[in-house]
Amino acid sequence: MIQHLSKYKEYIKKCGVGDNDVVADSRKSYISYLNGVSKHLNITISPSILSNENDVFELSNRLAEAKQVSPKTIKNYGAAMKMYVNMVSSLGLKNN
Repeated sequence: MIQHLSKYKEYIKKCGVGDNDVVADSRKSYISYLNGVSKHLNITISPSILSNENDVFELSNRLAEAKQVSPKTIKNYGAAMKMYVNMVSSLGLKNN
């Protein structure tokens, strides 16, 4: 589950994610990546869990330690998590 999902969709669109897609929809991929993190770690993606670069690092390490996700997938998850962190910062959602 992803808190502020609609805001995340708007934010990644505003940032240009997927603007040049021809084959796949990058926006859907980013949402899928965050859902993957949520599923694999059994957490809700929210500003209280994911609001800075250290959180991205920690969650990526937990995914790597679980050995259920390939390094390439963790890298993709990391890109989506960083975009979430940027959104939290940009919209001031940390304290909400």
